[in-house]
Amino acid sequence: LTFMSQTVVLKWPVRDWDPDLVHLEPKTVADLIHLILQAHAKGISFRERNAGPGLDSQMTDPGFDVEVRLEEGTGLIYGGNEWNCGTWMDKMGSSSKAGNKGRPATPRDGAAVEINGLLKSTLRWVAGLDRGAFPHAAVTTSSGAELSYKEWDARLQRNFERLFWVAPDERAPTPLRNFYKDTVGATRNWQDYQLRPNFPIAMAVAPELFSPQHARQALALAADRLVGPLGMCTLDPGEAEYRGDYRNDDDSADKSVAHGWNYHQGPEWVWPLGFFLKAWHHFYGKDEGGSSARRRDVLPWLLKHRSMLHNSAWRSLPELTNSTGSVCSHACPAQAWSIATLLDALHSLEADEALE
Repeated sequence: LTFMSQTVVLKWPVRDWDPDLVHLEPKTVADLIHLILQAHAKGISFRERNAGPGLDSQMTDPGFDVEVRLEEGTGLIYGGNEWNCGTWMDKMGSSSKAGNKGRPATPRDGAAVEINGLLKSTLRWVAGLDRGAFPHAAVTTSSGAELSYKEWDARLQRNFERLFWVAPDERAPTPLRNFYKDTVGATRNWQDYQLRPNFPIAMAVAPELFSPQHARQALALAADRLVGPLGMCTLDPGEAEYRGDYRNDDDSADKSVAHGWNYHQGPEWVWPLGFFLKAWHHFYGKDEGGSSARRRDVLPWLLKHRSMLHNSAWRSLPELTNSTGSVCSHACPAQAWSIATLLDALHSLEADEALE
């Protein structure tokens, strides 16, 4: 953990963006981590510098306003609004003809499942660090209350399953049940209940948040409905908004696909599969056969990737495919995170096997 004591200097000093936190101007990596968590606990509210067409020619005016807040009772982080894209699903509409210019296809405002999973992983980590390496024990919330990292971690633990799990008897705008919401508190409230490949990310980094029984049910549903030949559907094909084939040069009047508005509304991205495989590896097969059985269970999903690595001129994996694994000519043919998350999943398999 010696890297935690390395010196850092911010390009934009704290006084330039939040005078209330000027006393936390970081000197080390550990200070910087604490500053980031403190800023989220206090709440973040700003308008982007030089907001307007010169910064983003597609964004509407409210999209330049950035808001992030901590819900103190649950420990969840909420953020974004209907007019900006706060997560990796960041497609902003750009077609005036089709009427999607300035409208995010997937704003995912509210509490996004993978962001809160990553938060839980971070809180667990910092709460368990030696105070010599990380000398910060608590943050101050917007109400002025002191919140220790251990208690923040515990609040997320107590509330996540209750807020994200879609139970069999829950009233929901989807026929699907037994999975985890994509968001909580989205402005487009039906999008909370859309089946997307983001909850396995949270499972992979913070498996302690999930009931094992519920996790297995949700993963089985994702395997059946989202996993494709190379990647994962970014939206359940049963959804009315599903459009599985991406063309960035589509100049039609169809709002749902014009200028590639459906970038994250169905096309099958490769990188989420690595997190899905890590989650599957963690939650399936623990009671029967150990990691060797789980390894056999996971590896068949990677046979097509092996074939592509042998046969692709790029010796790599693409950013995404169109529906059912068909080639997308508008996708990057060789993308780093497509390779990286699968290698990480394989590393987890190998590491667990070595421990047995």
